[in-house]
Amino acid sequence: MCARYTLTAEEKELLHESNYKLFGEYNPDSNVAITDFGFVVTSDQPTLVQKMHFGIVPHDAKTKTIGFDTWNIRSEEVVAKKTFEPLMRHRKTCLVIMDGFYEWQEEADGDKQPWKFIVPGRKTFCCAGLWSRWVDPLTGEIYDSFGIMTCKANHTVGEIHKKKRMPVILHKSDENTWLSKKLSIDELLSLCAPFPDNKMQRYIVSKKMNKVSTKKAPNKGLGLSLPLNNDKQRKQPDLFS
Repeated sequence: MCARYTLTAEEKELLHESNYKLFGEYNPDSNVAITDFGFVVTSDQPTLVQKMHFGIVPHDAKTKTIGFDTWNIRSEEVVAKKTFEPLMRHRKTCLVIMDGFYEWQEEADGDKQPWKFIVPGRKTFCCAGLWSRWVDPLTGEIYDSFGIMTCKANHTVGEIHKKKRMPVILHKSDENTWLSKKLSIDELLSLCAPFPDNKMQRYIVSKKMNKVSTKKAPNKGLGLSLPLNNDKQRKQPDLFS
């Protein structure tokens, strides 16, 4: 699935390929985790890049505490889930901007080795997502949040990820389509397919990034997402030749 990802591009790279405008301050992050801020473009405001929290808080929730998995949304089941069906029906779609995501490979000793997955040739890419707005009934605080659509994994991700799932990476030509309010739900969901293996790469990163960042122990260094050269990586088959 996708519970951790990166957006380390510079602000100018974030906005370079599209006619988006940035709303608010931008900060790169090599370890975006659940409840952290991510950057999205919504179908309601398709020209703005804006901050939202990773992990959907349903609009009718009593608190903004996430009680179950709302950060990943299985595309095959979205219309059957009461949390997500209204978002699809009202076309609360969004583009989740990133430049890579992590998955973990289980090792014989029970430890887990993180791998980073990227799309070569693109400074950033977008995954299909849904977003929601929660308003605190006591204070009126607005809390906008998003989740990432997932689909069956391609070989590049599935060989590493035990559950054989991956985020729905959109082709550049499909990004505006995902934001369309005029298309049917079936037409939108037809975009939720595994991304081609020959357009992706992966590499091992340090296990230091396994630790989720907290206020007391921040773990956001940009070095966390750099390739880690070791024997295990060199022995991996070349999937991209």
